[in-house]
Amino acid sequence: MIRFQFFYICILLVSFFSFAEDKNLNNILYEFKGYSKKTSSYHSLKDFFADNNQIYDEKNPLNALFDPNTPLLSMVEHRKPYTGEAILFKKLPLDNKLNVYLFAYWDRNDQDSYYNLPSLELQIFDKSNQLISKMIVVDGAQAECSINKRTRIYKNKKFEIIESEYCIDIETDKLMTEQHKVSYYLIDNMGNINFE
Repeated sequence: MIRFQFFYICILLVSFFSFAEDKNLNNILYEFKGYSKKTSSYHSLKDFFADNNQIYDEKNPLNALFDPNTPLLSMVEHRKPYTGEAILFKKLPLDNKLNVYLFAYWDRNDQDSYYNLPSLELQIFDKSNQLISKMIVVDGAQAECSINKRTRIYKNKKFEIIESEYCIDIETDKLMTEQHKVSYYLIDNMGNINFE
């Protein structure tokens, strides 16, 4: 009898956590899970857009809103802030009082010691399109130590950034070190990004 009750309680707990996980998945507004396994197949930013089923539009007037020079704020500072232009990647319907956009760019600065991958910036504007706040939420680079920064944005204005670094011995192709970091943020009603 006790075994049956224990088994029944286990089934209930598994069901509860499965439901909670599904409910959490339903609250995701946008998630960047990672770069294509064939990142070397990115020959242009257009390839990155196509790989993520987004429309690449150089003539979109919203591209002009992009504000450059955003600090990396990464676990590994692998390049200087980007100073060029960007393409609108996605508009996020997060708040009807704010304009929330993801902009994409690819900083291929040859002076960097890493091979940089395309980046996504979350930029938040008021309804007059005045910039309120911004943050790089997707970033990556390849070298002996490869970097991967990805994001998950929720409907409740919270988001998380998941960072990883993997260092490989290039002679033996063995993993030498790895580190991971998860940071949590909240976009307040004024559009400011706050660390949680």
